[in-house]
Amino acid sequence: MNKKILLFVLLSTGAWVGTQAQSRRIDTVAVAILDKMSATIGDLGSCSVNVNANYDVVSRELGLIKHSDEEQVYLHGPNKLLVRSEGDKGTRSFFYDGTALTYYSMDKNQYGQIPLSVGVVEMMDTVNKRYGIDFPVADFFYPTFVDDILSDAKSLVYLGMTKVGNEECFHIAGVAKDKTFQFWIRHDAFFLPAKVVIVYTEGGQNRQFEATLNDWQVNPNLPDAIFSFTPPPSASKIALVALGNRAPRKVSRTGTGKK
Repeated sequence: MNKKILLFVLLSTGAWVGTQAQSRRIDTVAVAILDKMSATIGDLGSCSVNVNANYDVVSRELGLIKHSDEEQVYLHGPNKLLVRSEGDKGTRSFFYDGTALTYYSMDKNQYGQIPLSVGVVEMMDTVNKRYGIDFPVADFFYPTFVDDILSDAKSLVYLGMTKVGNEECFHIAGVAKDKTFQFWIRHDAFFLPAKVVIVYTEGGQNRQFEATLNDWQVNPNLPDAIFSFTPPPSASKIALVALGNRAPRKVSRTGTGKK
């Protein structure tokens, strides 16, 4: 996407792009806002953010059951990531130092490791496809974020200004083949995401994912040591089982792009 789109010109014109055959409506204002957000995140040397997520899990007996997690995300450079999570999935962490991804369950004092020497984005994609491991709001960190949305979207609309908490935000909504989605992007110098809601319409269950992103820190000084894992006393090492070696399940990133 062209990251030099003049946002304020587009906000004044409110232009649309579409195809008559499929009535595909793509609002260039929405595209410009998402482009600005994606460009900012792509230029960060490091960042941290707190993510409060609520999501549905399908129960054959009870239908959709709501769960929640609170996660702290720390990203440094192209190949370091730390995620600390507390919630219905337990208290756990993911450490990636550029050479291996380590999963640690504080509740069970167990850890497992996957050797990898790639960038953070490729690491998240690889372990999601092979092991079914999801990372909070991972799609925002993909350089192809906007292109992925546009490749799948039937419509993408800028709805105007609204508030998330006390912060003014751009409100964007869209529809894809198997989901609807909404983004709230902060109206400040950085255009960082404040909230996301996704409704998965495939199968008629309408599972929902909702997350708020708070306390963004831009280019903080994050020491390399926090991304490395040292096993606590008496911790036991476990094998992380790939999806192909267990009962199959459908896997996708938590987001609106390609599966």
